[in-house]
Amino acid sequence: MNISKTILVTRHLPAMKAFYINQIGFPLVSETNESFTMQIGTDQLTYQQTDDVDTQYYMAFNIPENVFQQGKAWLVERTPLLIEDGQDEIYFDFTDSHSCYFYDPDENVLELIARHQINPSKAELTFDVSDILGIGEMSLTVKDVLEVGEQLAEIGVVERRERPLNGASLNFLGPVADGTHILLVPEGRTWLFSPKTAKVSPSRWNSTADIGSGLMQRAYGIKVPFLHNSLF
Repeated sequence: MNISKTILVTRHLPAMKAFYINQIGFPLVSETNESFTMQIGTDQLTYQQTDDVDTQYYMAFNIPENVFQQGKAWLVERTPLLIEDGQDEIYFDFTDSHSCYFYDPDENVLELIARHQINPSKAELTFDVSDILGIGEMSLTVKDVLEVGEQLAEIGVVERRERPLNGASLNFLGPVADGTHILLVPEGRTWLFSPKTAKVSPSRWNSTADIGSGLMQRAYGIKVPFLHNSLF
């Protein structure tokens, strides 16, 4: 599975464009007076202007598994890292991955993640924006995790190890081997490395997933309208 195209909303479009394009350096694909689209590795992310929606998104960017420290040093030159318990990075032993976190101007929680058993390696131990592989995780915040999880399961999007969903916690959907996950999360959960809490926020995704016998494409904000996460 990959999250190939995503549309999110912001109340601060000029500041968001300046951050993602000028400060971080993602290539600009297109723009209008009301939106801009950037290339993030193999994926595209669009922000659209809104005037009346309070949002809170979380997303992670996959990077090569052997250049985490180089990626972190590159990021520190562009934006402050978030700190938790005096640390600016974390190792997850259950996924064998390293992560660090930062904010964009909307204070969405963003993450660089090196999955050591899944993400490819890089020959040269250097890092720049072109080494970001794509979107590795995207939050889907809902009021009822179990209800939405049932609907997603009907189209083949299930917990990463096919375990029952936890209605009160974070759930990783999508195959482990793909290194890309939808994070199905209840409203109000606090994110790691941040006091920010998850909010139901408008989004639309195109995602390809190996569902059943073949490759299918789903735009979740359209195909599952009751998620209340699409304004488009």
